[in-house]
Amino acid sequence: MKGLELPISTVVIIVIALVVLLAMIAFLFGVYGPGTESVNLETAKNNACRVYTSMGCVLETKDIPISNFDADQDGVVGDTGAVTSIGSCGPTGVADDNLYMLCKCYYATDDDENLCKVRVCGCINATV
Repeated sequence: MKGLELPISTVVIIVIALVVLLAMIAFLFGVYGPGTESVNLETAKNNACRVYTSMGCVLETKDIPISNFDADQDGVVGDTGAVTSIGSCGPTGVADDNLYMLCKCYYATDDDENLCKVRVCGCINATV
């Protein structure tokens, strides 16, 4: 029996080492990294806020369209037409995928446009 213990122990150690190695490889290749949804959300926010702040933060946030992200969570990316849709964060109205809906649906600013301006885009000329 003593002769069989060493090979079984060796096999167990090899299996554990392989599991650790696979976990490290998966971590390095992004399996445990941020999902594409969060990266796309940050990219959409950064792009929209860059446009908004370059215009002096004076327009309504509804006037800043977002074409590459489903800001109103209705399942349609870039819907900026005149059709009213109902996304998972409520009825949205005209130009659905815009900075206003991104703030409302993803950053919990509700219907307060100034919260969107200040907290999400960093505009200093709005009041909260």
